[in-house]
Amino acid sequence: MKKSTVLKLTICLVCLNIGFSFAQKTPVNQLLTSYVNYSNNLTDESSVVNITSLLHEKFEDNSTFIGLAGFVSRETKNLSTITEEFTEKSKDNNYNFKMIIDKVVYESQKDKAGTISAVVNFQSMIDDKITEKGTVLINMIATKFMGDWKIIQLNTVKISEQSEVGNCVSYLFSNGNAYFNSETYYPAGIKYKREFQSFRIGTSGGERAIINRGDNDKTFIWKLNGDVYSGKTFIGKAAEAKDAVQLVIQNAYSKTCTEFTFS
Repeated sequence: MKKSTVLKLTICLVCLNIGFSFAQKTPVNQLLTSYVNYSNNLTDESSVVNITSLLHEKFEDNSTFIGLAGFVSRETKNLSTITEEFTEKSKDNNYNFKMIIDKVVYESQKDKAGTISAVVNFQSMIDDKITEKGTVLINMIATKFMGDWKIIQLNTVKISEQSEVGNCVSYLFSNGNAYFNSETYYPAGIKYKREFQSFRIGTSGGERAIINRGDNDKTFIWKLNGDVYSGKTFIGKAAEAKDAVQLVIQNAYSKTCTEFTFS
């Protein structure tokens, strides 16, 4: 074989080897990909085992959440608490959560440790309604543990940018036990909307009632035993007027609010 031919073959093999090296994902990059994929497919007990198998026994998750209204909440989880969270999600057939890696902004891989930072887009849905849509900034730290690569720390900042259903807050003001005004914040697309309502305790058809003065005097029957009805539908039980009005407010936003906080 001619020397020129051998040289060409050698160069080709070197190029192929370099290309293959670049195509291979680092351990920390592969962990991020696997973590996202498993998170997207939490459907049963085996899927929980898949995702927790990526985690170090001393795993720690430091999460910060920035909501549509601008409020900030923080939470720290260990292996035990996040396993419980994954298990609950896997049992919820109505809940759907998907993440897509947008881009990796930093990556460093060493012999025994590695770190990667990425921008991830997410969307969560309940009964085909968007509960949240936004961005997660993820920083993952991995270490080699008993021969296998494991995620030992996850730092995330979750930023909500759109929501059709989610957490709602209502401020309730009273004038005695007969008149109430509410100021309610609820998610609506890319922002929270605010709505004012007015209620009074009165009678309708000889029965005690809660009348929504801002909704064509829509009436809710509040029976003497505490049962509250919207038409023929039972919506809850309340001993006090304030609690009964809160049930009415929750009923009014039942298709929008998954959780309610009253202040």
